[in-house]
Amino acid sequence: MDRADCAAFLRETVVPEMRTDPDCDRRPDEDPPTYRWLNGRYPGFVKHLQRAFDASPAAFYRERVLDGDDESADGYDWGLPSGDAAARTRERLNAHLDELRYRGHPETTIRPYRSRLKKYVRLYCDLHGPDLLDGLRDESRRAAEIDRTFAVCKVLDRTLDTPAARRKYVEDVRRFYRELRDAGYVSYNPMRRMETRLGLDVPEWDNPALAAADVEALWEAADSVRERLLVVGLCGWGLRPSELAALHVRQAVLDPADDDYPYLDFRDGDRKNGPGTVAMLAGDGVLDRRLDAVADCEGWTGYVFPSDAAASGHVHVDTLRRWFADLVARADVTVRDEPPTPKYGRRFWYARYGEAVVEVAERFTPVAEAQGSADASVVVENYLSEADRRMHLRRVMADSLADLFV
Repeated sequence: MDRADCAAFLRETVVPEMRTDPDCDRRPDEDPPTYRWLNGRYPGFVKHLQRAFDASPAAFYRERVLDGDDESADGYDWGLPSGDAAARTRERLNAHLDELRYRGHPETTIRPYRSRLKKYVRLYCDLHGPDLLDGLRDESRRAAEIDRTFAVCKVLDRTLDTPAARRKYVEDVRRFYRELRDAGYVSYNPMRRMETRLGLDVPEWDNPALAAADVEALWEAADSVRERLLVVGLCGWGLRPSELAALHVRQAVLDPADDDYPYLDFRDGDRKNGPGTVAMLAGDGVLDRRLDAVADCEGWTGYVFPSDAAASGHVHVDTLRRWFADLVARADVTVRDEPPTPKYGRRFWYARYGEAVVEVAERFTPVAEAQGSADASVVVENYLSEADRRMHLRRVMADSLADLFV
């Protein structure tokens, strides 16, 4: 665990916790954490700083976080050569990161994302030259450009150890291209359905689920608040189709008193199993707009999907399945050559949750190494409270889902 690893741990784990912990009275952008606060949570990390670098936590924090290599977007080294083509690519990369900052993404999220983009960009430059954009403006060059992108991904694929890491790179690069397309700089996204070409989709023996690209396609095809709520409820909140069909306004807590994420409350026996509350880590604004739309209906009884014809007062789950099937057809989404059903969306949520669990454990690898543990999950399970584990998981999940439902 060298200085860079320790600095990364401070930025990616300690700084976010300082922002959310009511017991921390320091602002992470202005002051280091107190020794008592940091040592109370990560004593092994504090000892490692003192033994390996003869540094106090406060001095190391000031050097590496407050005064460290926190480059502005314009000053970041993307590893591109000189020349006009490289300058155009660099400009769009920097503008993309600036937009993420404008939306409120913290630097602790942007840094690892930027690092993954840089690795892709450098490989692309090595294989095809520094202009990532020119071929994406001409539809007649679509097939050739997709093949070039595939070639880069195959090289990248060999440098990564796990399918989860490979999928993360594909998703991040696709996100960059998607935002270029949405802004009108390119005509298409060469990373669409790249998981299938790379063999990163769900194994044949596993239950099929939607991929991130499928969720994006459904979201883009949705032309009403009702359809967008269908997508976010299944894929963003992981609800069962029957739970979504019967959703009631009394279950929606959109402004929680403790400034937590908005959530759905199923603690009155409305759920046959699973947690009593479901955090809405993305897309809660869609539910708010849906409630505004149905609240003025004559005789409204509080259901999010009301039905005058049904004795229950809400639509039957089969109606919801028909809505989903219509949306799937318009979006031209298939999974293993078959149109997906609503449960594929719930499986997507579970897949994302599993990846979040892995990412949280990886964040604590430096602490595990400093404490002599071979498995970071031991630190997560034994040294974090349930509230802290939930906080870290929710933060990772929220970041994972944020740009799917905008």
